[in-house]
Amino acid sequence: MGDVVLTVPVILNLIKKYPETQITLLTKSFFYPFFEGIPNLTLFPVDLKKKHKGFLGLYRLVQELTVQQKFDAIIDLHDLIRSWVISGFFRLKGVPVYRIDKGRSDKKAFIKGDRTKNLPHTAKRYQEVFYRAGFIFPFEKTFLPELKESESLKEVISQFGKIDIGIAVFAAHKSKEWGIENVRKLIQEINKVYKVRFYLFGGGEEEVRKLDLLAKDYTNVDNLAGKFTLKEEIQLLRKLTVFVGMDSGNAHIASLVGIPVISIWGGTHPGLGFSPLYQPVANTIQPSEAIQKKCELSVYGTSKQQLKESPYFCIQKIAVTTLIERMIAIGVLPQQY
Repeated sequence: MGDVVLTVPVILNLIKKYPETQITLLTKSFFYPFFEGIPNLTLFPVDLKKKHKGFLGLYRLVQELTVQQKFDAIIDLHDLIRSWVISGFFRLKGVPVYRIDKGRSDKKAFIKGDRTKNLPHTAKRYQEVFYRAGFIFPFEKTFLPELKESESLKEVISQFGKIDIGIAVFAAHKSKEWGIENVRKLIQEINKVYKVRFYLFGGGEEEVRKLDLLAKDYTNVDNLAGKFTLKEEIQLLRKLTVFVGMDSGNAHIASLVGIPVISIWGGTHPGLGFSPLYQPVANTIQPSEAIQKKCELSVYGTSKQQLKESPYFCIQKIAVTTLIERMIAIGVLPQQY
């Protein structure tokens, strides 16, 4: 999800510079709310589980596309087997293909210890593909288009107060999770001093169950997981004072609606090019240098069943006070702690 939403500022900047350009975007229909309201953009739903599954399904996909219109270029921002197959079919039709350079070798060197400089951000890598296709445009700060407020959100939004903190407790891989007990401690510590409301974000039955258990212990914690569509969650994120998350899609979405995002890192590293856009470096919270030296990194995170003391889980050693101090520093919480 994070990879998909990061295409939005690139596409918006491209269309701003080249308003005559027509773009057809292949993506899952679930992600459509990210692109709602963008001019010159046609969304084409990809069904990789049924209609477009396998080699023949991808061939069918290309046939459906080429029946509708002629393409001047194919931009592959994915660089995986499925996109290679799709690109190959278009090459056979004489359409030029431009593919992202994910910098895989540089990322491997980075996680092994060569961290002398941060790698290009993923959004910048997207922009570079368009450059090679002949589209030269600046990368200006742009956000997700404003969406019409849903009627179903009015009750939730009416509860928003002066300080509303959103928290994404889980991530796709366990090594990227700060841990639900650390989140509980964060809520408890903030509640000792400040009057705030917390909103929990997540998805999936098991996550919803765990977040419900966490929320029921507090009168100022609401679990929003599983209750709203992606479009509605985007609208809710826009209303928050600050968002706390790990290396996950929700953090990218929150950053692209223009609110402060404090991201927590451990199993992965912001220098790999996945940090939330437009946020100050100090908003990326990492373990101390001493702990980092003992940490094992991976490019995307790992879900290996390891003990909490495993070097992959050093993210869980980040202190609650570090996040509170950061919230004070950016003015989210008053200086009372």
